[in-house]
Amino acid sequence: MNLTALTTPAEIVRQGFLDSLACAPLFPPQARRVVDIGSGAGFPAIPLAIVKPETQITLVESSRKKATFLRHIARLLDLTNIAIRPARAEDLLREQDMLGAFDLALGRAVAPLAELGPTVFGFLRPGGTFLAQVGSGFGVAEAVEGLESIGFDLAGITDVSNEVGTPGHRILSLRRRVS
Repeated sequence: MNLTALTTPAEIVRQGFLDSLACAPLFPPQARRVVDIGSGAGFPAIPLAIVKPETQITLVESSRKKATFLRHIARLLDLTNIAIRPARAEDLLREQDMLGAFDLALGRAVAPLAELGPTVFGFLRPGGTFLAQVGSGFGVAEAVEGLESIGFDLAGITDVSNEVGTPGHRILSLRRRVS
């Protein structure tokens, strides 16, 4: 199955697993319910579910092929802390139990932050955190300004070490305002 542009074992380890795990230290201590929007091949959610078994992670993926793969991997690895939701994120926001239900949201290369921000906002509880993984060519100032206008505050920017993850990657930590 071709689910990602990563092709060599070294790319998969570095840009898939290690880059995903760079989010782990940024999890707020109270984060118990996590949503990964546009999960694709399972990065960052699957590696994080392995190292954060105390969290319940919901993977949102609209592609049936990818959602089927994610279910297979979750069963194969016996990841009981994962739920797969095969739907568009915007459609899930019509379900009352999904609105404001998550402590933490993850987003990695799924859509421009200007488009993803309002969707993520709907999933997060007030005070919840959004960890957005962005590349080196990403304009942080403009994106943060747009996200602040809808109710997020920038809590920090973490550079992902070139030795560990994808060179130039950063993680934006954004907090949904309480009021």
